Amino acid sequence: MKKTLTALTLGMSLSLHANADFIGIYAGAGTISYDLSADFTDLTGGATQIDLENDLGLKGDSGNYFYVAFEHPIPFLPNVKISHSDISESGTTTLNREIVFDGKTFPAGAEVVSTADFTHNDFTFYYEFLDNWVNLDLGVTARQFDGEISGQASLQGNTVTATQPLDFVAPMLYGMAQFDLPFTGLYVQASGNWVGFGGAQLMDLWAKLGYEFSFGLGVEAGFRKLTAELDDVDDTDADITLDGTYLAATFHF
Repeated sequence: MKKTLTALTLGMSLSLHANADFIGIYAGAGTISYDLSADFTDLTGGATQIDLENDLGLKGDSGNYFYVAFEHPIPFLPNVKISHSDISESGTTTLNREIVFDGKTFPAGAEVVSTADFTHNDFTFYYEFLDNWVNLDLGVTARQFDGEISGQASLQGNTVTATQPLDFVAPMLYGMAQFDLPFTGLYVQASGNWVGFGGAQLMDLWAKLGYEFSFGLGVEAGFRKLTAELDDVDDTDADITLDGTYLAATFHF
């Protein structure tokens, strides 16, 4: 990662001529409908592997997404993009086996009410290396998670509650490539964030098809895939995948 960040810094001078020569504001807001496939193990609480769909009744839902980006012609200062993904759902199921969650025993036959919250904010700082009908942005993102996985099991009047917090900031590499179809308003875009260190990997990929009208309003549709893998990170193993479709209205000024 250090080598990549160094290359980005050295390449800044080469990209200055390609930075925006005017101030630009980009914004978008829409929804993501996603499927959830995930399991995790709290290695300090009995080492039971918990499947979010089969054990907690969580398999996917829809959430809101919005972003705003500010681009400028000031040399050496990065452009800024802020985005928010509201990804959370609740479910109810009956356990068909005993599991250990956060050191608490959830017995077989218990009714479980659970919540998974993967909501996060992205703060991205990037440079434009190409800015014509082919666009290329490279930079870094600070992703702030502020969520949790929680469950409450009830059986014969006894209730047990457990929580696995998801509250951390992950630094990630960022890249975006966009191809504008001349004279049409149509564009194809691919973007992503990635980081890997210390037994953990976090990857977020987007593919979009968009159309922008001459007065700045537009629409985007596409696909998103978010994966997280943890291998004994903070006494937790996890394998989480969120993928689904994306639809948003956009604005460019």
